[in-house]
Amino acid sequence: MSQQKAAASAYGVLKGDEELVVSSTAIALASIATGALTGLITNGAEPIRVRWGTPTASVGHYLNPYSVLEVFNSMTNIKFIRAGSSDSTIFVTYFG
Repeated sequence: MSQQKAAASAYGVLKGDEELVVSSTAIALASIATGALTGLITNGAEPIRVRWGTPTASVGHYLNPYSVLEVFNSMTNIKFIRAGSSDSTIFVTYFG
């Protein structure tokens, strides 16, 4: 396993991006770009939870509104769900 030594954007060129609505059902990243090694994820206006597995509204890492998360390698296993009663939108940029 490689060691993380830089920010997501330092891992090469832009490979693509996507915008996803995070609601009351856990969702995975829908369109991981071919050749992507990292992802930079910005949460929207509502709190969400994230987990490598399946989160619930009360289980998983809590992401405040407008927070940023960098993910590396294990992007196919990550899922998101809203933490409150309102949907949020995440914006994901892939680098590789």
